[in-house]
Amino acid sequence: MHDIVVLVLMVPLSILAADETAGHQDAVRIRRVSTPSQVSLLIENRRAYDVTVTLTIHAENAQVTRIIPETATCAGHLQTEAARVSVADPGKPWRWRCNLHWAKGRMQARHNDETRYRLPFKKGETHRVSQGYDGRWSHRGQDRYAVDFVMPEGTTVCAAREGVVVDLKESSEMGGPAKKYVDQDNYVSIAHADGTIGEYHHLKHDGVLVEIGDRITAGQSIGLSGNTGYSTFPHLHFGVYSAIDGSHRQSHRVAFVTCEGTITEPVAGKTCTAE
Repeated sequence: MHDIVVLVLMVPLSILAADETAGHQDAVRIRRVSTPSQVSLLIENRRAYDVTVTLTIHAENAQVTRIIPETATCAGHLQTEAARVSVADPGKPWRWRCNLHWAKGRMQARHNDETRYRLPFKKGETHRVSQGYDGRWSHRGQDRYAVDFVMPEGTTVCAAREGVVVDLKESSEMGGPAKKYVDQDNYVSIAHADGTIGEYHHLKHDGVLVEIGDRITAGQSIGLSGNTGYSTFPHLHFGVYSAIDGSHRQSHRVAFVTCEGTITEPVAGKTCTAE
């Protein structure tokens, strides 16, 4: 899943309204509380999970006081004061603007490499890997260590590791082999104990079987595979991610326990059977 970016532009203080918010539907947004000489910037995280934010501020004739670092983690369903901007010389004009970028998960997360993952489908089922680590089609950058499994639409998807459901989407009916569909896939996100997040993507319309806040065990059914989003054929995209900063995430190598033994390097074209 691609990082989501929210861009907020600040204009001269004289035309800012108190408590003005940026983007009514934004999941992570800036709330601005202004006085005649100062503006407080509060980051509202409206999601159920932790996010990593990077807030950059560009100012002319203004003093910027940081309450939290430029890049920091904000807890789910909380509002955090991030910075205060005030006029430096009251006799001169002052202007400023800021950019807010955010990524899902905690930047402090450290993947536990000793963890063994189940294959993300039912015990005894066999599915082929269509794209493994460093796959030439799309597994680059943040998706470097993701794995794609070929699955007929409607195949039951199971949790590869225990955790808590923190995000999901099942409303999309759109998909295809074009990047215009990249934000149209359905998915389930599960937070793990080490702070990483497991992502299960391209689920079918109305194909999510869990709710946000559910505590999930490894092997539990969580969804039905599909072909939504940027996808050339029905399959499941699985990856484990953590945030680097507000604009970037990274994926992590994982080891799968299978009937063929422990697999640390899924290879395209090979089949795997869930233990």
